[in-house]
Amino acid sequence: MTEENGLSCPLRFYNMLVHLRTGSLPAEENVAVKNIWQKDNLVFMDLYFYRSKKSQVIDSVYVKDIFDLSTEKFYASPELFIRDYCAFVSSQGCETESELPETPQFDFKHLEPIKDNLIILTFMAKCTADFNRIKNKAIRDYIFRCLPQTKALSDQYISSYLKDLNPNEDNFLTAVDNLKAKSPEEVEELIKEALKISASDGAVSYTERLWLAEIIQTLREYGIEPDIEF
Repeated sequence: MTEENGLSCPLRFYNMLVHLRTGSLPAEENVAVKNIWQKDNLVFMDLYFYRSKKSQVIDSVYVKDIFDLSTEKFYASPELFIRDYCAFVSSQGCETESELPETPQFDFKHLEPIKDNLIILTFMAKCTADFNRIKNKAIRDYIFRCLPQTKALSDQYISSYLKDLNPNEDNFLTAVDNLKAKSPEEVEELIKEALKISASDGAVSYTERLWLAEIIQTLREYGIEPDIEF
């Protein structure tokens, strides 16, 4: 079975039922646990999904609970399961992968609805080369307000996502252009958030004012008049 399915996990954990935090309701999947490891204060799980016949690396924070169908043991949290997993692997003397795959496929699809917004906010936060902790927290709070189901995500996970996003000027301008498809209320809230982030270090710089003006001018071209002064 391990060769045919490409699984490298101990047979002890090949028949697991997990509930994943993917929205307002947890998604249920039958999986095999291939590997578990820690990197930069994050715990990753390499899971094989029987339904899609694909493997995927996810942050354990996405796991709500786990049920072992073979032993009928329920784990109310990923931490409880990880403890058993590590104890079993250690007792068997099994070899496990020690390094993160070079190109892991993390599941960020839950942030797709506001990706353009996050590109704009992240660009504004870093355009003066001062993407500090306060700006990072402001963006994280914005994510939680827009997508309450993401509140289970760790601070390190959000920070990692924003760092990987790392938008350039072209990404920013494309995201601004895409705002025409959003409601005036959402756009106005986004600009207020961008202004708040820009002013979080005491003042809105000349560079930040130029980019804020770029957003407002583009919106005006599409007939959207945000009620913003800066």
